[in-house]
Amino acid sequence: MRNLSLPVSVCFLLLASCGNPDKPLEDGKISSVSELEAISERMQSSHEEAVSKREERVKRGDTIAMPYKELQLFLPESVQGYEKSGEPRGNQINMPGMGSWSETTQEYENGDKRITIKILDYNAAETALSGITALYSMGFKSENDEKTEGTVDLGIPGVTAYETVYKQQPESSLILVVADRFFINLENYGDNNPEVLRSIAKSMDIKTLSSK
Repeated sequence: MRNLSLPVSVCFLLLASCGNPDKPLEDGKISSVSELEAISERMQSSHEEAVSKREERVKRGDTIAMPYKELQLFLPESVQGYEKSGEPRGNQINMPGMGSWSETTQEYENGDKRITIKILDYNAAETALSGITALYSMGFKSENDEKTEGTVDLGIPGVTAYETVYKQQPESSLILVVADRFFINLENYGDNNPEVLRSIAKSMDIKTLSSK
């Protein structure tokens, strides 16, 4: 079974090929100096916003990732048509001088179908997340015989999202970056209707999470 997550390294590789942010990328190239400048400006703006958020958290004494038990409170209690598969899993690591992160995962099953939801808190990695946020906000789109992928607007403030839908297999994924601090990774094995994961994401208490 394929891993539907979008690696950070792939995000930055895609960033290098993004063109006009107002339309899907057609030739994989930046077509003008003005587009390159616009990309740079968005990257800088996103970085500055992430740093500002980080500084606000530091002033509050919030310098480590949330305990994974607290992250579990933001997992959906239920998913329509599915049942929880066991209890949520999680872990947390704090490394002085190197940052802090925590994560929690819950699976939901319906026969052979499975939905996995993972929430990750990288409280000390705002500069890395700001780059991904900038990428998602540029409207990247891609399609081939295997899959369609690109940014989607879920209408949730403070959230950018990237969706992958496979054509030949009933699989899809939706990755959210929340407030330059949290990743929410939703994976669907058994259904490639994008509305399934979008609906779940919209049902989650992301507004409260983004205020952390």
